[in-house]
Amino acid sequence: MKNFFFKAGFSFLFLVLFLPLKVFGEDGRIAELSVVDSQEDILVSARLERGFHQNFERDIHNGIQKDLFYYVLLKRRQTFWMDEEVLSRTIKHTIKYDILKKQYLLITRTEQTPQEQKIENYEELLRLISEINNVKITPISFLDPRETYYISVKAEMRATKLPFYLEYLLFFIPFLELDTPWADSSPFYGH
Repeated sequence: MKNFFFKAGFSFLFLVLFLPLKVFGEDGRIAELSVVDSQEDILVSARLERGFHQNFERDIHNGIQKDLFYYVLLKRRQTFWMDEEVLSRTIKHTIKYDILKKQYLLITRTEQTPQEQKIENYEELLRLISEINNVKITPISFLDPRETYYISVKAEMRATKLPFYLEYLLFFIPFLELDTPWADSSPFYGH
């Protein structure tokens, strides 16, 4: 009997610790990461590939709000030590669906005020949330011309709703619907 409880306890612990890993996104990744220095600013563009699981559209149409985050880091290379994070930007897309109007509401937040867009087409919504285009990171004058820099980008979407019993049992595990690895740009120098 003692052996049974040991095996049952071990099985439960295994399920609690390793089953949630299945919730993570379907091998999404950041692609086409580009850094452009305009006349005055460093601008970043990137695209999210394979980032949305099969239930994403169903969840949106059932009225579940989704938040998609893009984390953009400016890093300075350092010899003999870890690279230094110089600054960071977060781009947040909040996606809602109005069931009565059959319309998507996309709220994008960066450093400026939130921008709202109403979108009729699901494919257009996916295109808009799968890209970041010419996001201003910093003025060029902020960079030291003797240093080497690069940009790292990552996307993350948190699960919004868990089954009732899992919310209480697994409160300490962050459930992610999407969690891409960091993508790094080519190195560049300050001006």
